[in-house]
Amino acid sequence: MDWSSPFIVYRINAEGKLEEVFHAEDLDKAKYWLTYIAKPGDVLVKTPKHPSHSGKSPTPEYWSHKELSGTPTAKEDAWNKIAKQKAPDVAFPQEQQKHPHE
Repeated sequence: MDWSSPFIVYRINAEGKLEEVFHAEDLDKAKYWLTYIAKPGDVLVKTPKHPSHSGKSPTPEYWSHKELSGTPTAKEDAWNKIAKQKAPDVAFPQEQQKHPHE
């Protein structure tokens, strides 16, 4: 499946894999979800469909995440530390897994 959403929120599941938990067509919806619904450690990314994606790779790029305190932040190094604790080999996928309306 190709990228159909410009924003995706991922969560590291019990198997140490990134699981898509929310798709958003705009930043306001993505930020709302990250702020009020996401769990600590969830990460918001911009996909290759987003106009400001660097285009350097076919994978999503970090935008922000929800800290363990429950506050959203845009500190990629902090999310990388959280991710490495939960799943040492975590990596963003090269394609979207779910349709946004599933």
